[in-house]
Amino acid sequence: MTIASVRIYYYPKRQRLEKYLSATHWGFAEWFTRRLKPIREQLRGPEAKGVDIVNFNLGERSWYAPGWRKALNTFEFDFTCDLEPLRDQAPLENIERLMRFTGEIALDAPWPQVRAVGGALLQPLSDVERESLLPFLTWPREAWFRKALYSGPQLELAMANARRDTAEAMKEARYLRQRRGASR
Repeated sequence: MTIASVRIYYYPKRQRLEKYLSATHWGFAEWFTRRLKPIREQLRGPEAKGVDIVNFNLGERSWYAPGWRKALNTFEFDFTCDLEPLRDQAPLENIERLMRFTGEIALDAPWPQVRAVGGALLQPLSDVERESLLPFLTWPREAWFRKALYSGPQLELAMANARRDTAEAMKEARYLRQRRGASR
């Protein structure tokens, strides 16, 4: 198989923070697939047999000891850390820092395919990439619901529910309050 997805999972203690991070950071995994296409050949090999996902599990709790492991169809890295500071910066700034952080970790992985992912993560975002990433760091995204075969009244209801949930989750963002206070 070939590595086709790179994901960063967030496991904070507080459920509302988890919802905020999911709404504002999870789309990175979908966007990052475009970075994998140019290195596709480096993502194949006998070490990756049956594996198509690289997961970075970051959280205030962990089920496994920190480090790399192979689990089913994934290469996973578990790391225990405080996720509260992710509330202080805009999601794009967080993603850029997390790309560097996870890229360095990936370079030390025992599998060459994950080390290739590390190189892709360490490439700084260009201005064009920043612009293309921004829509993936917002929720809800109508395109996602349409891809999931929502349409008509069902689409409208799903979008309304997602907007309501996101508005509640956004109360976690401290960076929004800092900027509002600075403009007054």
